[in-house]
Amino acid sequence: MPKVTDEHREAMKLRIQDAALVCLSRKGFSAVSMADIIAQAQLSAGAVYLYYRSKEQLILDVGQRVMADRLSFLKDLRERTPLPSPAEAMAMIFTEVSQGPLTPGLPVQVWGESVGHPDLRRTAGELLSLARAYIADYVAAWLSQERHASDHLARKRAEELAPALLGLVQGFMIQLSLSDAPGEAAAQYSTAVSSLLGDL
Repeated sequence: MPKVTDEHREAMKLRIQDAALVCLSRKGFSAVSMADIIAQAQLSAGAVYLYYRSKEQLILDVGQRVMADRLSFLKDLRERTPLPSPAEAMAMIFTEVSQGPLTPGLPVQVWGESVGHPDLRRTAGELLSLARAYIADYVAAWLSQERHASDHLARKRAEELAPALLGLVQGFMIQLSLSDAPGEAAAQYSTAVSSLLGDL
């Protein structure tokens, strides 16, 4: 019997996760079933259950993937030259979130699902903490370079601001997810945040 390589296992898991993401976009976490995902993946039930023994296990992997999707963008913010202002940085994040391969509604669904799913809540908390840390790194760098704050004061202020800035990103996702006119909602929200952060 041929040996199954790690690359093959990873490719199969990604195929199943991709199918789950399509189903979740259509029906949401609560309504989607393993049968839906199996049909979307065009695999046998046995093949899917070989990699994911339950919907809970699959949701944990998919949730982590959804939550981690934009972390590299946040991490790279502080490396941009010149550094964007906070208002510009938030506008860039909003564009990245709204135009990415995963809809803004998927992270919102993950957060909702996390309330009753301890493992997913733990994962979501860890990834949100990482996102907050990346935002704080960017803000500290900007305050140091553009406002000439000392490293200590820049870091202290950045740590104070980061939770609220992350909250603005989460609010953007929620408003887009619930809007019948997401393009208009995105423009209005971006304008409001730009005005709010203009003097920072």
